[in-house]
Amino acid sequence: MQTVAEAIAYIHNRPKGGQKESLARMHTLLAALGQPQNMLPPAIHITGTNGKGSVATMTSNILRVAGYRTGLFISPFITDFRERIQINNHLIPADDLLAVTQHVADVLVTVDATLAPDIPTEFEVLTAIMLTYFAQQNLDALVIEVGIGGQLDSTNVMPNARVAVITSVGLDHQALLGPTITAIANQKAGIIHDDMAVVIGDLPDEAQAAIAAIAKRPLIQGQLNAYAQGLPGTYQIQNTATAVAAITAFDDRITPAQIQQGLAESQFSGRFERLKPNVLLDGAHNVDGLRQLHQALQDLDEQPETITLIIGSLMDKNVALAFDELLKDQRLQIVLVPFVGPNGRHSLDIDAVAEQYGLATADSWQAAYQASTSDLIVFTGSLYFVSEVRGKI
Repeated sequence: MQTVAEAIAYIHNRPKGGQKESLARMHTLLAALGQPQNMLPPAIHITGTNGKGSVATMTSNILRVAGYRTGLFISPFITDFRERIQINNHLIPADDLLAVTQHVADVLVTVDATLAPDIPTEFEVLTAIMLTYFAQQNLDALVIEVGIGGQLDSTNVMPNARVAVITSVGLDHQALLGPTITAIANQKAGIIHDDMAVVIGDLPDEAQAAIAAIAKRPLIQGQLNAYAQGLPGTYQIQNTATAVAAITAFDDRITPAQIQQGLAESQFSGRFERLKPNVLLDGAHNVDGLRQLHQALQDLDEQPETITLIIGSLMDKNVALAFDELLKDQRLQIVLVPFVGPNGRHSLDIDAVAEQYGLATADSWQAAYQASTSDLIVFTGSLYFVSEVRGKI
């Protein structure tokens, strides 16, 4: 590969999923790479149905302000693939991403031959690239966001993880994580290992009980409104408290002034982001996210008289479960638009869902946008959809 575009294409062309009964495939790849995960600094490891990207962003910024050279791994990206791997708010340089991807690709020739047909997946390869890069960078701390779940996530290989954070537990990815809140909580609690502090957000009682049983130590919760929130949207009040609790568990010498400065300097595209006075973006990609978005809209200082939600959601999400509740708000209109996600993932069956709930549809988000006369237009749904809209607007 000669360009970073070719490197990114190589990553995207890996298998999207494989057998997931263990982390054996990931450990085989890491062994072939010389076990880079064993050369990493202490880490804050973050999972959750919603909020993990926001908590990771605020946490890494506080560490940076406190003098830690901090590596950050998040997903998905909004505007640039390199957002997924950062050091102190700087995206991985294109030349470095190319070089590390080429190195991992060279090793994968042998690994693929050994493991075929069940070869490392796209996210496993990306995780290996991240771990290899961070192992080369003389870092002081890491903030690592889980991909899906926790126990069997490819990021769950770090012996120096110091703090486990579970931001929220809701019904999402049930096919992979289980059908109930308790089952999903058990999967997310899989990132808890010996001697790790465990920080939780506002969790359902059954999730908290399941996590406490696995943790076998006191669970730490943040104090709401102890600091000015780090990101916009009232749902970020809880995420801010969780981020601060994670920081205190990681290093209680970090000062309140450093914490507040780190929060103030945090920015996260696509999360309650105002693009224009009447246009807002929010990646509320599941039922809990939509409910939190609606509450945040109700808490705006200046209340719009009319609101249009333009929703582009993937088929395997449960956003429609929030529609009955949202439609009680007489100011609000929902318009469903088609959206094809990465790797050809299909959008919600917008015609069937629109008929069920009495909603409007449009042939495209552009058509819905042009037709809307609402005081506030909110694009929401899949983060991939939000990314597409953000890039055009």
